Amino acid sequence: MVTYDGNNIFGAAVQLQHVTHPSAQQLNAFFGVSGSQALYGGGRGRMFLIRGILLGRTVADLNAAEASIRGFADGQARVLVDPQGRAWPNVIFRGEYIPDGRGPLATAGGWAQPYRAVFHGLT
Repeated sequence: MVTYDGNNIFGAAVQLQHVTHPSAQQLNAFFGVSGSQALYGGGRGRMFLIRGILLGRTVADLNAAEASIRGFADGQARVLVDPQGRAWPNVIFRGEYIPDGRGPLATAGGWAQPYRAVFHGLT
């Protein structure tokens, strides 16, 4: 189960894709000398691409679930746990929440809202 700060805010059918940002490098070349020099400048964090479906009996329930996710866009780093149970510390949510353009979908049990979200790992 994917959680953020210990909370299951992502709904159902959650998919998480982890993408590491390229590390920083400085490449140097010197006149009259063949080759080049590469200096490692450290990692630059990672990105977590999340897809899921929020479920609710009413559209108001969906609105509350969206508000719960958006409430974490406060700049505070938290722990994200991925589907494999790995804990990723220092993950922030900057408000990148994209609901499906079709809007809420009626289901037999209420309403469903597919969405995508992006979380950022600082380390």
